[in-house]
Amino acid sequence: MDQGRVRWILPGIDPLLESAERFAVAARDTIYRQGDPSTSLFFIECGTVKLSFIDPTGKRISLPPRGPGDMFGELALIGERTRSHHAEALEESTLIQIPRERFLAFVRHQPELLLQLLEVLGGRIRELEGLVQDLAFRDIEGRLSRQLLLLSSEYGIKTKNGILIGFRLTHRDLAEMIGSARENTTMALNRLARQGLLDKRRYQIVIKDIERLREKCGPDRF
Repeated sequence: MDQGRVRWILPGIDPLLESAERFAVAARDTIYRQGDPSTSLFFIECGTVKLSFIDPTGKRISLPPRGPGDMFGELALIGERTRSHHAEALEESTLIQIPRERFLAFVRHQPELLLQLLEVLGGRIRELEGLVQDLAFRDIEGRLSRQLLLLSSEYGIKTKNGILIGFRLTHRDLAEMIGSARENTTMALNRLARQGLLDKRRYQIVIKDIERLREKCGPDRF
């Protein structure tokens, strides 16, 4: 991929990434594990990455996926010693890894980049707040509807049948994103499909009725 075509989440980061090495990861490969040393951050040139929190029993809850131009592992910059979450590729991806010290040395000479980073970190906090509110105040169908709207907004591809979420997505992936059992998530997806709000095939979901899906989110609509 031509690096210049990627719209990075930090617009001022291009000079640092131009000379950095890229590496490829296969679909479902682990990038780092919860508890690994936190010494660098990553930028996604292409592909999709899932970040998950895992409890001692193996139960997971996932953040919204990170896609091209996005970054992850940024808590390494603000004192994280070991990874608080697990990172894996949802599909074949090309990543750029930047050591913490190299990034901090670069940002010292780019004050506007520091402001961009603060905006990103603020967005991450709002993301976590949204996840907490979902778990506290929405039922499974409401959480699922909101997550599908978020994914279609970020990764949606317009087709003649509706908006296709543009990467392979399993029912287990969705269940982890909304803090639900896979079986309950599948039943909620089936209900939405029967109501004509979406079509689902193997690893693919097409949103057919955005407005009715918004209504499913409850009083605090998407």
